[in-house]
Amino acid sequence: MVDEQQLRGVVSAVSERTGAIAECLHRLSDHDLLSPSELPLWSRLTIACHLRYGAQALRTMTAGALNGQSVAYYPGGRAAQRPRTLAPFPGESPQAVVASLAQAGEDLDRLWVALDASAWSREVREAAGNPDLGTVALSRLPFLRLTEVEVHGTDLGAGLADWGEFFVRAVLPMRLEWLNTRRTNHREFDQGLVGSWLLVATDGPTYKVSVDGSTVESHPAGPEEEARCTITATGRDLLALLLGRAFRTPPNISGDVQFGEAFSDALPGP
Repeated sequence: MVDEQQLRGVVSAVSERTGAIAECLHRLSDHDLLSPSELPLWSRLTIACHLRYGAQALRTMTAGALNGQSVAYYPGGRAAQRPRTLAPFPGESPQAVVASLAQAGEDLDRLWVALDASAWSREVREAAGNPDLGTVALSRLPFLRLTEVEVHGTDLGAGLADWGEFFVRAVLPMRLEWLNTRRTNHREFDQGLVGSWLLVATDGPTYKVSVDGSTVESHPAGPEEEARCTITATGRDLLALLLGRAFRTPPNISGDVQFGEAFSDALPGP
């Protein structure tokens, strides 16, 4: 069932963060835009190009889902198309990228704010042979976009605030549930790891995540649940674990510590 109130909050948060990113980038010189971000091998302009493409792709996917069409985040295939989306168009200036990012964000927001519960309940179905997200409810796309703009906004290293409390509270449960159907579509993982982790958010939910070869099971866990190890952290840092980002405070690992430290080898994300 679609939680319209939560979705409105997520869509609003996406719009607010996108606007803050565009405003921040607009104040930078071309030299600063071309300078390295905190994401290895990516400049700030690379991130801007990536976020621009993401807004455009999600708008196209939303329209396709509403029309009952199969759609893909990378219609040309991830390997072939993605590198081109990380760079400006030929002859395009850095500030033109920033302006088009802002416009793409506004276009996506305009489409999403007009949707009702029945529209959000539609499925996004990918074209056969071109998997990336898997079949998901349209209502999941705003959560994925909020993840992009929150995380990459911080990756810019340009003074934007770290991940907001609303973002962590809304996205952490979704990411934990998504482990059941999305291990990874583009990163290698260690299929030899077998066992389970208890992921305990000190300010949020507790989940048990189990792996066996390519099979993953993730579900909310009660106090009676046992696992090979327990990873305890704030919700923000558990989300960082799932997204492959730096911790504010390293998690506490108890039980089989070596297995606990291998979590990202089994589930590299994002």
